[in-house]
Amino acid sequence: MSGFRDMGAIPERIEWRGAAVMAFDATGRALMQLRDDIPQIAAPGKWSFFGGAVDPGEALDTAARREFLEETGIDIAQDEISPVARFASVFRNNGVIHVYRLHRTVAPHEPRLGEGAGFAFLTRRQVESFALIEGFREILLGLDHLAP
Repeated sequence: MSGFRDMGAIPERIEWRGAAVMAFDATGRALMQLRDDIPQIAAPGKWSFFGGAVDPGEALDTAARREFLEETGIDIAQDEISPVARFASVFRNNGVIHVYRLHRTVAPHEPRLGEGAGFAFLTRRQVESFALIEGFREILLGLDHLAP
């Protein structure tokens, strides 16, 4: 996939795709979703970027923007995101999660939770200690501008 940095081994045959958006507030804190703590979903009770499954025939960036809108109520344009990284899902066989970066900041009053148990803007210390999906943690801890 053009523009995405591969994090670890990517399955040869990809059977499931997810797309997520990495966003920050003006102070550099990462916008994260607390996933519902129910066993039938992937990564129950973990902190995650907002995102979800790519529908059949749907472009990755379209899926990322659709999921972000559904889950936060924030509509973002195609030119406001760019690909960052992709990694194998540990929750879906032959699954790959594609992460995009939102190029504008999100104000704390903007998100309107449409899915999940909650959301927060996390600092580096919180990213280090909270229960995050590991691929998302790795991406965030590799950034210089994440708020301490």
